[in-house]
Amino acid sequence: MQFGHIEGIKVGDTFESRKELADAGVHAPLMAGIWGAQEGAYSIVLSGGYEDDIDELNYILYTGQGGQDAPGGKQIADQTFSKGNKGLQLSCQYNLPVRVSRGHQIKNGPQFGYRYDGLYYVESYERIIGQRGFYICRFHLQSEDSINQLENKLKPSLKSSYERTIRATSTISRLKRNVKISENIKTLYDYKCQVCGVRLNSPSGPIAIGAHIKGLGQPHNGPDAIENMLCLCPNHHDQFDYYSYYIESDNFEIIGLEDFKSKKLNIHPRHKIDIEFLNYHKKKYFENNSLK
Repeated sequence: MQFGHIEGIKVGDTFESRKELADAGVHAPLMAGIWGAQEGAYSIVLSGGYEDDIDELNYILYTGQGGQDAPGGKQIADQTFSKGNKGLQLSCQYNLPVRVSRGHQIKNGPQFGYRYDGLYYVESYERIIGQRGFYICRFHLQSEDSINQLENKLKPSLKSSYERTIRATSTISRLKRNVKISENIKTLYDYKCQVCGVRLNSPSGPIAIGAHIKGLGQPHNGPDAIENMLCLCPNHHDQFDYYSYYIESDNFEIIGLEDFKSKKLNIHPRHKIDIEFLNYHKKKYFENNSLK
């Protein structure tokens, strides 16, 4: 068991069956779509088993395992961050590479069998209500290769029906953040966290994060604008991104942090936050905390 590429296996290599995929060391389970739990996920297979999946070749919105009446069947129960879902969660937290293989059952899969499509990284994850009304764990994976590189490597086995997904400009901007905007908001608050008021100093300068309220890129597609940003310390940035708390839009009260009950977000007079983004984050907070 190992993370990363398997020696002797190239991106684009195809296998007749799941057994061949397992024998090659790419993905060991013959049924489960996720391999790995306690140390992170070694690999996943896309074979059309979940209706909430989105596959754009170099970007995948992957539904976790569990809650179906049968493998590839209907969702009849909530999913939790356990087993393989826990593995993908750890892969995100520790930036571990995940091997991705696609089956012939899906649009972007090979013409037959299964194909190894290289390494992807879990950029974020969430727990939301899926199409069937049950909670599902979803993982956002991005290939280490660009879409052009992947298409070139996989071209011999791509189906004739393959078409590149047209991406919105807001998705592209996820890869091209405006550094000046992030630095401006940190300067505006003198690098002090808007939640706790702490300024963290280091030998190389103060530490703060220009955090987006509504995330950039899929599936949020928030704008890279100061109206959609907060100045946060690393701890409160991580807690904000993982929906440990939210900011009430009508009075800017901090909700969800035990040590900050009845406290409000510090807001500079020149910082105009768009409450639309706060309301969006609040909605995601309730979804991820299993509250309806």
